[in-house]
Amino acid sequence: MKTFAFLMVLFLMVGLQETAFGQEEKPTLTFVYMLERQLTWSQVDSAEKLREVYDVKYKWKEKAIEMGYVLDIRIMITNDVFNYRIEWVYPSWEAMYNPGWSTKVWEAVEPDSEKRKMIDAAYASVFKDAIRRDRIYILKTGAR
Repeated sequence: MKTFAFLMVLFLMVGLQETAFGQEEKPTLTFVYMLERQLTWSQVDSAEKLREVYDVKYKWKEKAIEMGYVLDIRIMITNDVFNYRIEWVYPSWEAMYNPGWSTKVWEAVEPDSEKRKMIDAAYASVFKDAIRRDRIYILKTGAR
């Protein structure tokens, strides 16, 4: 009887450990909003110069990540028809549909509204009449 009880406890413990350690990890969802623009190469050059002001000088990307609005922002120049690509990586679906977050970040890094208007106008002139394409991707990570 003692042997039977011991074996039952042993099987129960092994079963619990298997359940605890053998569970599959639930996937983490990451949402990517991608904006592609078809620009002339002179527009790409102008956009890159503005990005240096926007991202490098003001550290806008770092502030957006610090404030928790995005996980990452990637800007790519491709040798394709849609040659200027911006990707915003969001931690959730709700975060992606948070209107006005970019304005809040911009106000945090540059309190002077006149300077912000000037930079916004410069971007508007670079991207004026550019054909754009928007996409949303859902990435699963951690799934087995």
